[in-house]
Amino acid sequence: MLQLHVWGPAFSLPSIDPQCLAAIAYLSQAVPPTQWELIASSDPTLSPTRVLPALRDESIWIAGFQNIVVHLLETSHGQWHLDRDCTSQDRADISAYTSFLETHAQPLIDLNLYVSSENYHASTRPAYSHILLWPNTWLLPPQRRAAAKARTDHLNFSSLDLDTVDQQEEDRLQKSPFAAGTEIPTRLLPRTTASLAKKRGQHAARFRLDRFAEGCLEPLNDLLKGKQYLLSSDKQRMTSLDCLALGYLALALVPAMPQPWLANKMKGSYPDLCRYVDDGVRKCFGLDFAVVAAGGRHQGRTGDDTSDGTTTTRTTGLPWQTPTPDTKIALTARLLPLLSTLPLFGPLYRPSPLQPSPSSSSASPPQHNRIPLLPSLTLGLTASVAAFGLRVLWTGEVPSFDWVRGTRQRHRLVLGWPFGAGGGRVKRLGEMGEAGRVLGGVRV
Repeated sequence: MLQLHVWGPAFSLPSIDPQCLAAIAYLSQAVPPTQWELIASSDPTLSPTRVLPALRDESIWIAGFQNIVVHLLETSHGQWHLDRDCTSQDRADISAYTSFLETHAQPLIDLNLYVSSENYHASTRPAYSHILLWPNTWLLPPQRRAAAKARTDHLNFSSLDLDTVDQQEEDRLQKSPFAAGTEIPTRLLPRTTASLAKKRGQHAARFRLDRFAEGCLEPLNDLLKGKQYLLSSDKQRMTSLDCLALGYLALALVPAMPQPWLANKMKGSYPDLCRYVDDGVRKCFGLDFAVVAAGGRHQGRTGDDTSDGTTTTRTTGLPWQTPTPDTKIALTARLLPLLSTLPLFGPLYRPSPLQPSPSSSSASPPQHNRIPLLPSLTLGLTASVAAFGLRVLWTGEVPSFDWVRGTRQRHRLVLGWPFGAGGGRVKRLGEMGEAGRVLGGVRV
């Protein structure tokens, strides 16, 4: 039985991540429902590269949408492969547009869900709170937002990040010649505030955002050209490209955001893409949406919307299974992310958000036993050092270290403590306390 682990549902969709949505769509169309299970674990430590989606095939873990597609092709001998009937031209288009989506559509989702402070704090952040357990509710959302900012930093849309704008504006006002020591009356001081600066930055970025969105949506709209799917008018012939495009476009259109610039752009300029998303969501996710180009709130057939506009109830039509991790795995999943916040262990535990994940289609043992290796070694070393120190303090003895230099001579190392004669040993804890009082000038 195949198990697909994904980030949990949000915004009336079965996942909050586009790659997870693409994997769900692919398996729903390629694999019989009795052969796979969908688990909203929202636990990236299960993946060999600490990313989701992750497919478990007995003892093998495969991470990433493209790796999952290749694995299903190899294990089913082409039976569970949506691209098996594609021509050579179709395969070339799939390869080219897959790279195009990952390069252009991912930044759109990053800007809309994470970089935009209003959308992140009002919708994205609360959505993660519903699908994560403590302490991941505090650790993972900021990490994923930081990764999204890093991926889109070269686009220069920092005005969407109001948190950064606030700090920059405060610094500018503090350095202003009118900030302090001026004799100009208060009523004549400039009225520029952080809120005005934010509004100006948003309006200035809106035109550039529309142009940037057109650069991604226009080629997809031209490829669709009124067809049922991107590469075929056949209603029964989806490809892996359709699944990937559906994952990105559904997250662009469906979520209700305080700043719905991306959804409004699609509804106003690309009604064919809206229809395409509507049909794909109905077919792959089993939802009853009414994606209307003129607007309207998207509601799932099942599930209760929370006050922040997110939906945590699982959608129908998919082989959902409740995650049932054992106690050690559940404890590890909760405690290991804490290491990513530590100055020393964080870079070792946390993968770089800018580096692509290596292929993991080769066989490997279950990652429940492999992922905690580095943290376990680190904690074990720390515990050993602490035990050594306690032994010295409790017994009053310091182990000797002997080495050979020139002729055979024995030397005793006392770890720099000036107690004992000729490199002797520490006698008792009482002597250490007495020496400390003498050195500190304390008389009793």
